[in-house]
Amino acid sequence: MPLPLLLLTRPRPQSERFAAEARAACPPHEPLIAPLSEIVPLPFDTGALAGARALVLTSANAVPALAAVPGIEGLPAWCVGPGTARAARAAGFKAREAGGDAERLISRLRRLRPAGPLVHVHGRHLARDIAGELAAEGLAITGVAVYEARALDWPVGTLDRLRARAVVAPLFSPRAAAGLARQLGEFPPGSLYPVAISEACSARLPPALRQRALVARAPDGAAMHEAVITALSQASSGGEP
Repeated sequence: MPLPLLLLTRPRPQSERFAAEARAACPPHEPLIAPLSEIVPLPFDTGALAGARALVLTSANAVPALAAVPGIEGLPAWCVGPGTARAARAAGFKAREAGGDAERLISRLRRLRPAGPLVHVHGRHLARDIAGELAAEGLAITGVAVYEARALDWPVGTLDRLRARAVVAPLFSPRAAAGLARQLGEFPPGSLYPVAISEACSARLPPALRQRALVARAPDGAAMHEAVITALSQASSGGEP
């Protein structure tokens, strides 16, 4: 029986990191990196960060843009999870982890009410308007978009590789789930094992795939790795997800 494919659809650098981690920790499989998006820097007004007393970061993809901004070295950075915190720390910021998802990050900022101005540095497509929500509650916070996750189409032949194998597909956002559904089209769901980071992510899958989706116990990288291990074991044995 062929090894299951681990279909990695995040931007290539993130997919390559996940593939390396999975190779060491997961049951035998074959990785297939097929990004559904790429990260493209956006021009932005660096003055939007002038006077900031802390940053809010919901993706490591926002961190590279900060290298071009003078006067923010060493600021506190409220980070959605450990991956973003690692990137912020490596860039010289005082990273503070907030539990792994936007809800926990918002709850922590709402409770602690750190002194502003705060600036949420984010991508063009927002899953949640953190700055808008917190500003409505009186926090001094604004937002600035510094990158865009642009959709990609798969190369010809990718679907053919998937049709002949059991496939485990980790999905890290609702947008990723919608992108996967768009690419698959009429792909039969019986051999696909989606692994969703949240119920909101799973909800963007078509009904047949949603029923098969394994939702991680928490919206973070560690829980996703655990769920992927489970899904790969099931895919190897031909069991139900």
